[in-house]
Amino acid sequence: MINLTTTATILGLAKRPGMTKDGRAVFSLNVEVGGNQYELNLVTKPGQGIQQALEYLASKGYLKKDDNDQYQLLIPTWSITKAKNNMIWLHLEDYEKLAGT
Repeated sequence: MINLTTTATILGLAKRPGMTKDGRAVFSLNVEVGGNQYELNLVTKPGQGIQQALEYLASKGYLKKDDNDQYQLLIPTWSITKAKNNMIWLHLEDYEKLAGT
């Protein structure tokens, strides 16, 4: 069976939330994936706030706490292969693509 997600352990906030040119909110996190650290930029859908995006991810089981009380985010594996300069850009629509597979 092919695993389409990879676990990223959230280490903390990378920088203040921002906005894209088209008005989407961006939430930046420092994460660890397989021993490597990345800055993960999570981009919401148009008109969606950060809180709504996080609630969506939690409701679908992508955002959760592990047994050591660390937050983990399951991210699409392909987002890691596209990472440049240890920066991952991830859009909420990527999770919708996962649901369709």
